[in-house]
Amino acid sequence: MVGRFGGVRGWSAIVSALFLGMFAGFFGGPAGAQQGEAQRLDRGDRVGTVLQLAPGRIQVRLKNSGETWVVAAAPDATVEVAGTAAREMLQPKQFVQCSVELDEFGKVTQPVAKVTFPGAGTPGVVAGGLGIADPKAKRAPGKRPAGTYLVSGAIKSAEEDQITILIGRDRFEIPVAADAELEVSTANIALASPGDDIELEGEYYQKGQLLASSIKITLVNPLMPPQPKNKVRRPARTP
Repeated sequence: MVGRFGGVRGWSAIVSALFLGMFAGFFGGPAGAQQGEAQRLDRGDRVGTVLQLAPGRIQVRLKNSGETWVVAAAPDATVEVAGTAAREMLQPKQFVQCSVELDEFGKVTQPVAKVTFPGAGTPGVVAGGLGIADPKAKRAPGKRPAGTYLVSGAIKSAEEDQITILIGRDRFEIPVAADAELEVSTANIALASPGDDIELEGEYYQKGQLLASSIKITLVNPLMPPQPKNKVRRPARTP
């Protein structure tokens, strides 16, 4: 999924308020204007490796020059994070999309071969040219014509090789093939990690600090769910 940076909730606001505020002198502020016109990042320096991520900025080592740059996305930047996901990502609350075959009763008839993790989205059911079904629509279950549909929604439950997604009054119990492709396609930069590959386009007023118009990150390792926070153990009662 390719998204506009400003469409990622919270991230664009962080960029504008934090990063651009910190580097206003470099990115179009009065001090930056004194340094001349913005320069485009050389084509040979557009590929690199993610070193660190922080709210509103990414530290990157460029492959060609070996230089370390700090990157912020412009509010209207195009952002793409792509890769694969581990099987453990099939868990409750994860938002997924998958193409399913439904019979006349609304039951999934065969395991899906691909599940996509877009990070977020609008829950719904899409059939060729019919658009997204309103989850609140008053429609009796099982009245949808048999055929192929794209189901989008958060996983309600996951058991063995099956996930359940609830969309309005519809309940989809979806078997996932053992060799199913689990794909990450999102605009959520927070899913990236140090070591991931990155491709950049953008402008700078000072070398080492880039305002990116395009960011494409390829995950080196399969995406794993976040680690649960350590629970504080209660002190043992004294007898």
